[in-house]
Amino acid sequence: MKKLTVAIPTFNGGQNLERAIKSCERIQILPDDYEILVIDNCSTDDSISNVNKLKKEFGNLRLVENQNNVGRIQNWNVSIDNAQGKFLIFLFSNDEINEENNIHECIKTLDNDESISIGFASLLKKEIEQSFLKKSFATDMIKCKSKCFTKECLNRGLLPFGPIQSIIYRVQDINKDHNRFHEKMPINADEIFTYREVIKREKILFTPKPQITWDLTQGRFHGKMKIEDEFKEHSETIKIISKFLNIKVNFGLVATYRAINLLKFTTGNLKSNGKKVATKHLLSKMKQSGTFFNTDKILVKTFLNKIKNSGKDVDDILYGMIISDCQKLD
Repeated sequence: MKKLTVAIPTFNGGQNLERAIKSCERIQILPDDYEILVIDNCSTDDSISNVNKLKKEFGNLRLVENQNNVGRIQNWNVSIDNAQGKFLIFLFSNDEINEENNIHECIKTLDNDESISIGFASLLKKEIEQSFLKKSFATDMIKCKSKCFTKECLNRGLLPFGPIQSIIYRVQDINKDHNRFHEKMPINADEIFTYREVIKREKILFTPKPQITWDLTQGRFHGKMKIEDEFKEHSETIKIISKFLNIKVNFGLVATYRAINLLKFTTGNLKSNGKKVATKHLLSKMKQSGTFFNTDKILVKTFLNKIKNSGKDVDDILYGMIISDCQKLD
């Protein structure tokens, strides 16, 4: 069995697809020990011919061609169905394996510690005007209790696991209960899927080194997302996850964090009175649950830390505090 599958689900990837494939050379694992798996979703450009040409250069490159365009989310599932590695990483055609990645170290740690469910890395978010680290929750490679982290995140309505390119999954765990991405939840399919994987083992592995460069300069799905759709699907996502985790969520606390998140959205996301629709949806959910805005120590500490460290991402501060609190329980 291969040690790793790098799955690249693609549609009309063009030259970006070639860049993504070639970036896999930055993974410090012998080519014979991992595969680059391209799942083509009926591209109409020269993606397939380009991949076939690259096979001469990359002996570990494998191409699967869908007979019909199965859609974006289902193509991720086809990637799982065809993965031959022990571990799985997703890489989309717009992205690259980052030069600073420590994928080999994460896989070695996962291989040696069966109590770890997933490897969770930071990523370099590349926008037109700037690039910056996201998901940088720790300064060193650390482990955290899965149940504690998921419970503390869910109780605040937090969805920390997307995008999926940040995660190293265990293929055996995915297939054990045939976990697959939820096609009817296009915004948060990755979060629901990963929450399910995380709780299958005792710990999560966090690493501060970026696994991928997440390139948003050419437009992505999330760039087209409407804020009102995000808020509606978020409510359904929390409902689904809390049900299989068997956790009763404090919606007053969730409402506080969601209200703050609403303020963070830029005007570019606000189409057709989206902010008003999202606010109305949030207030409606509060009325249904009979709750009002609540707060907690972590939220207060996060804002105080943000004031001291204005250059640091507020989400990274928040998740870092949750991890720190969970480690104190070990």
